[in-house]
Amino acid sequence: MDLRKTLDSGRVLLLDGAMGTELEKVHLRGDCFANIARQVDVAKIHLHSLAAGSEAITTNTFPLNALTPEAVRQQVDLDRANRLGVAIARTVAGDRGFVLGGMGPTGRVFGMDPAMTEANVHAAFLAQARSLTAEGVDALIIETMTSLEEALLALRACKEAKPELPVLVSMSYYTPDKGIRTLMGETAVECAQALQEKGASAVGTNCSAFTMPQMADAVGAMRRFTNIPTIAQPNAGQPHGEESTYDMTPAVFADGVGECIKRGATIVGGCCGAGPEHIRAVATKLRSGREVR
Repeated sequence: MDLRKTLDSGRVLLLDGAMGTELEKVHLRGDCFANIARQVDVAKIHLHSLAAGSEAITTNTFPLNALTPEAVRQQVDLDRANRLGVAIARTVAGDRGFVLGGMGPTGRVFGMDPAMTEANVHAAFLAQARSLTAEGVDALIIETMTSLEEALLALRACKEAKPELPVLVSMSYYTPDKGIRTLMGETAVECAQALQEKGASAVGTNCSAFTMPQMADAVGAMRRFTNIPTIAQPNAGQPHGEESTYDMTPAVFADGVGECIKRGATIVGGCCGAGPEHIRAVATKLRSGREVR
């Protein structure tokens, strides 16, 4: 299987749902040792995603860079944890799906944390990208970025680690009433254009704090001003209560993803609260052809 050919084909590629949501169910959310000590649990999450219809699964490596508070606090062997994350996903996927090396943000803010220098951030992402690519991922996916500066540094590191490998970049956006912006104030169009210019293979959004129609609007805006595939990975609604539960039904979720597809998304999946049942509903919709643009 060739992921780049799939991306270039223009057909819709179905990713998985939220790893963090599923990890929380087995008391592993934020546990940097999960790939080392709880491999069976991680593998089951991947297996459930594939069974639901996912064509690509993302490794359980979101917080595994040297700057995240979780990694610093837990003092995990990051190279080992990243490599095992790929190995687990690759074993489960076999020839049934692509494996994307997942990379999340540092969880820190430029200008507010002395550790957040350009050199430190680039080095953290480069080390993670090298670990992931060494184990043979089909692509790297940078997700939940709230700063264009940080996203560009992560992208640069990924391109350095393995230049020929596709790199997907997904931002988180807020304040749609002010033009769909990141927490740092950059618009979706600014981010998408800047990331495309620097070599991203696909750009889009995940874990954004707005409704499904607003996500579809963001997708449409990015699609109009770029010529690479667009990603849409919405949450299953908005979080409720102290435990941040999500209550959007799979059917409503699938309809929302369908609207994102109509607006130009060709890489779709789910973020917070979206489990295998939500992915299955999207897969059913895709098979039925009801989402055809």
